[in-house]
Parts: sequence; C-alpha cells; structure tokens
Amino acid sequence: MNLHRRTAILVSLSAIASRWASAQNQPQPGASVVDSVALYVLPTDGVVEQAAAQVARALSQDTGLWVKASLWVPPGPLAPLPGGQQFAGEDYLALGSAVAKRLQDAGPRTYFIVLTDRDINARSQNFRFQFSMHSPMQRTSVLSVARLLTAKDGNPAPGEVVGARVQKMLMRTVGEMRLGWQRTSDPADLMYAPIMSVDDIDGMDVAYTVRTRQLVR
Repeated sequence: MNLHRRTAILVSLSAIASRWASAQNQPQPGASVVDSVALYVLPTDGVVEQAAAQVARALSQDTGLWVKASLWVPPGPLAPLPGGQQFAGEDYLALGSAVAKRLQDAGPRTYFIVLTDRDINARSQNFRFQFSMHSPMQRTSVLSVARLLTAKDGNPAPGEVVGARVQKMLMRTVGEMRLGWQRTSDPADLMYAPIMSVDDIDGMDVAYTVRTRQLVR
C-alpha cells in the first residue's frame, strides 16, 4: 500500500475520535487483573496501529466495554480469490484465534474484530462483495474499510464521512456479537439489513440506535 493511502486511512479513522469528543469526561472501563478484555481490535494489512488504538478508545467510550487494540497483525501469505483482487473473509477470521494465544489479557469471552483495507468476499463469492463477516464460533469478525473510503463518484470521501461509516459498522458488529441486537428493516437503525451499499450505511444513525435500543452509556 502506498504512503498516501495509509495516511488517508489513519486520518479517516481518526475522525471517529473527534466525533466523540464530548464523551472524553465519561468514566472509562477500568482494567482488572481478574477480568479479561471484552473486545480486541486487530489491525492488519494497511490499517496502522495508531488508527486501531483510536478506534478502540472510541468503542470503549460508546459502549462502556473494555476495548483494546493489538499491535499490527501480519495477515500471512494470502492470495486473492480467483478472477479479481478480493480476498476471502474466512482467512481473516482465523486471525482472532491465532492472536488470542499471544494476548495475556484476552479471555474465553474476548471478541476480536480484524480491520483490513483489502476488499473481502466470501470464498463462495455468492455476492459481489462483503463489508464484513462474522464467526461467533471463532469469536471473530472482520471489517473491510476498502469500500468505506470512497464517495459515489469514486473519489476519496471526506475523513469525517469515512470515520462515521467505520464507527457505524464497528458498533453494528459489537451490537450483534456482544449486545444481542437483532437485525431490522428500519433504515435508520445500525442493524438495518441487508446493507447493499455505503448509502445504506450513511443513512444509519448511531444516536438513534443507542436511544431506541437503550444502550447504557
């Protein structure tokens, strides 16, 4: 990945922190020698450690869960799926189990979200692409920011727009995998399904979802 794209991802994800500036004075989840981290963000490919750390802090503020970011995780020798430049999401789901063995504060209930800037799809390629994939059995999800970085015209989207999209998709994952949120046909809810494009993501409202689902902050 070139330096310009790496910088763009860092700046875009940094926008998440600025969106939640008002939450800085809220009590943060405290570390405990007996409690394990609730959620680990694992940066890989072109997502830098600094961006992952900012994402983890923002998720902690928004959910009240203890969220941390790991050091950069090498994805391994992955090959694109046949006929294009997409990568199998299933390959990224395996990273959670591998990294968990090296994290002393990860426990049997710790959930992992892998962040990649590569475009992903299921190995079956039944869809054109997938923004994310989840494996409750492996306690791991993967979120691709590849399609969150651009506007409708194909040009780079403003940083605050990308930051909002990443925030929504991460909260959606945490909601479904850790908070028991069910999917809905309400387009303003983070759990709206099916997501067909970034337009659907842009129409979601974090504050509305938190309020209607009564997430305690």
